[in-house]
Amino acid sequence: MPYAENDGVKIYYEVDGTPGGEPMVMHHGYLADLESWRARGWVKALGDRYRLLLVDSRGHGRSDKPTDPEAYEMRTRVLDVLAVMGAESVNTAHYLGYSMGGMIGYSALIYAPQRFATVSCGGASPMLRPATAAAHSTMDWDTLMKAALQNGAVKAAYDAGRIERAPMEACRIALDEWNGAEQALRLATMPVFMYAGTEDTPHAGCASAVALNPKARFLSLPGKNHTTAAESVDLVVPALLEHIGGVKAG
Repeated sequence: MPYAENDGVKIYYEVDGTPGGEPMVMHHGYLADLESWRARGWVKALGDRYRLLLVDSRGHGRSDKPTDPEAYEMRTRVLDVLAVMGAESVNTAHYLGYSMGGMIGYSALIYAPQRFATVSCGGASPMLRPATAAAHSTMDWDTLMKAALQNGAVKAAYDAGRIERAPMEACRIALDEWNGAEQALRLATMPVFMYAGTEDTPHAGCASAVALNPKARFLSLPGKNHTTAAESVDLVVPALLEHIGGVKAG
């Protein structure tokens, strides 16, 4: 099985899609794993155009699972992505991330902008999150999991035995300390694509963030929440492909 390594931590990944196609890194959200991209139809929708690098985030899936919150600092997680790219001899890639994966994508604008042709982030805002968005940090584990297991991607990872409490607790502590990437978005020279449901907390931040950079685009998904936006492949993929296509044409 393919693993990349970052400072002793092994990151599991899989390669799918079109051999020789433009590489695209795909990074899932909190409590899920790389299989969520397949289950929701993203791999099928994008695989005929791109060579897909599907990443199991540290603490998740089949990657190593540190229990120290410092192990989940955003710069380290961007380096995890670069380690996967390096293992596949990829110098520059498109990036697509959802929720936590979107936060890591915005952080790539800070720590490794030269390595990405485009950055696309769903279900996450680059702005400093309001306190209400961090409410899960004070939620006890049983309550958190009861709510999370309503999400099919989380339930699949949980049923497969790929969710462990200690690393997940450490991960959410680090996520709640994230300070956004507003200035990085202002300065970004590569195109940035954002999408979020109107019933999801990050929607307002994305809607305001799009004005920070003329190369940023925001797709609003009416009536969608955090879970249903993640499943809206038929709505997001055409806009995403148009955005990337416009970049290439320009």
